[in-house]
Amino acid sequence: MTLLGALGLMLSACGPEPATTATTTAETTTGTDGTTTGTTTGTTTTSPTTTGPGTTTSDTTTSDTTTGGACLEFATTVPPDGEEVPAQFTCGHEAPVCPSNGVAGLFSFEESPEFDDKVSTEDLSRVHCLLEALRDRTAGEVAYELSWPVLGTDKGTLEIAGEFVIARREVVEDFNYEYEEAALVLEPPQVFADCRAQNTASAAWGCLRPYILVDTQQLACVAAPLVCE
Repeated sequence: MTLLGALGLMLSACGPEPATTATTTAETTTGTDGTTTGTTTGTTTTSPTTTGPGTTTSDTTTSDTTTGGACLEFATTVPPDGEEVPAQFTCGHEAPVCPSNGVAGLFSFEESPEFDDKVSTEDLSRVHCLLEALRDRTAGEVAYELSWPVLGTDKGTLEIAGEFVIARREVVEDFNYEYEEAALVLEPPQVFADCRAQNTASAAWGCLRPYILVDTQQLACVAAPLVCE
């Protein structure tokens, strides 16, 4: 018995110590409705919260994105890598309207069209066709060129889409490059009818000038987002 007691004391002294368990105590409260709430300590992560259209907020960052209301217009002086600048805005109306019969530009000038009102045309019937197409809101695309002493080209398109037209113009003059594009609201049909009735190149240019020169200062522009007709 003495020997067994001694062995027991030796094993107790050499054995592993008991493992220590960390216990986290949470304070709980039971309400009258039977629900239990507690206090939790730890890391809290706040996810971004959407507070309205186009607006996202978080603890540290707020970003606003404009989703509409801006004029549909574009301009660049950087020549494209390819042959031409791709259309920035389009309704897909690519059917040719008032095609050229191979003569000189739609209008001819002695100087730059921006500063020269002495306009002429070698294809008045095509000019009339364009006025009628805008009057009747004929869906399709008119391709044109302007003739003047430019060391390059002055050309563009007018894509007719219901009550507005997408005007595009590209001017290459020597080493200078300009491209403009905008969606412009069409004036009432009677305006184009009156220009057609005058039967002159100068009267037609007076009506078509702000569309061909992509003049957003004279004409109302279409606001984003683009809604095709």
